[in-house]
Amino acid sequence: MTLLMIVLGVAVAGSVVAIVALLGPVTRQMTSDVKNLPPDQRAEAVTATRTMLMQVGSLVTAALSLAGLVGTFYFSSQTVSLETEKQLQARYDKALKDLRSSDSSARVQGLYELEDVAHDAPAFAWKATLSIAAYLQDRARGQATPRPHLTVEAALTVLGRRDHSSDRGPVATGPVAADGVTLRSADLSGVDLRGIDFKDAVLPRARFTDADLRTADFTGADLRQADFTGAKLDGAVFRDAQTDGAVGLPRTPAKPRAS
Repeated sequence: MTLLMIVLGVAVAGSVVAIVALLGPVTRQMTSDVKNLPPDQRAEAVTATRTMLMQVGSLVTAALSLAGLVGTFYFSSQTVSLETEKQLQARYDKALKDLRSSDSSARVQGLYELEDVAHDAPAFAWKATLSIAAYLQDRARGQATPRPHLTVEAALTVLGRRDHSSDRGPVATGPVAADGVTLRSADLSGVDLRGIDFKDAVLPRARFTDADLRTADFTGADLRQADFTGAKLDGAVFRDAQTDGAVGLPRTPAKPRAS
């Protein structure tokens, strides 16, 4: 605001100085050669000169005013931009703090706030994705928290709804326990989910294209119409899973008929 006032002050002062100079020293300088004219002609010449200089002064004043308006707009927009960024950073920091809470509801709220920040400011999207992935990695390392499945489900839901175009590298969750979670139509394409426990999970129409699912456990999971195209499935377990309409899964050899 101080810098803005300086800019406006300079514009006003410049206008005043320009007008005073035009009506005083500049006029006298330009009419110095009419001193020998008769009084009426000399007065007419001075008046004409001042009229012309006033027009020039008006143009100068208009230019300085325009410069002041441009400066006002620029500094105002910069102030708004900085304030918005500060608010987004505060929201992001608050979400990270919530993720460290012992209250599962606060952790869930933090996960969804990260999603909102990423939606409102794409510049924060990749940071939010990495923070969520790091949270899941902590769960995979056995960090004790109350009701872990509630927050694991929320974290995977947010990852499954993220804007993939914001990804700047691999996203890895670690072998987190996600048994029994419900993720309908989640898009976990390209995510490193090695060793994840999806036993009895409800995952209809989920997308796992190009995901790393080596040694993942889908025992008893609902995988109807899920897409595993291009996924790494070495060692993955699909025992008793519902796979009607799923694509990209290895074909199970037909059992020989009894003779």
